[in-house]
Amino acid sequence: MMLRKILLALPVLAAPLLAAPLLAGQSAFAATTTPAINIRVDHGSVYMTKEKQTSTQGFLQIHNDGSTDDVLTGWDCSNADKTALLDKDGKPLTELRIPARQSVTLAPGRDYFALSGLRYPVQRGSIMPCALTFQQAGQVGAFLNEVKPPKQK
Repeated sequence: MMLRKILLALPVLAAPLLAAPLLAGQSAFAATTTPAINIRVDHGSVYMTKEKQTSTQGFLQIHNDGSTDDVLTGWDCSNADKTALLDKDGKPLTELRIPARQSVTLAPGRDYFALSGLRYPVQRGSIMPCALTFQQAGQVGAFLNEVKPPKQK
């Protein structure tokens, strides 16, 4: 019975705490919230491998719907001993800036993930989980779905 009385009194007791910031023209939760960091990752693709092939490439798209830039600082795909982020010329990158309200695409002929030391082959229907780390957004998960590699010329 006492618990019921406390629960019924709670809105009355909390009202002054919530009303004061509103009367001052602020949000009731302004002091406790942080700017929204809105990083989305479209699940990407990874090239299928032949049976004894130990490396491949991965691609995806990162969207920053927030009002501040963020930076991709870490990446790891669990099927690979080493996941490297390379630029279009194959040079290693240590980070990748994701501008506010823009998207960055990792794709063939652009920046991409180089996956080496594969623990198992990427076969038809394979899905490779990856963890991406951003300066502000923290860790974001992504999946790379198997696709056939382009035909060699």
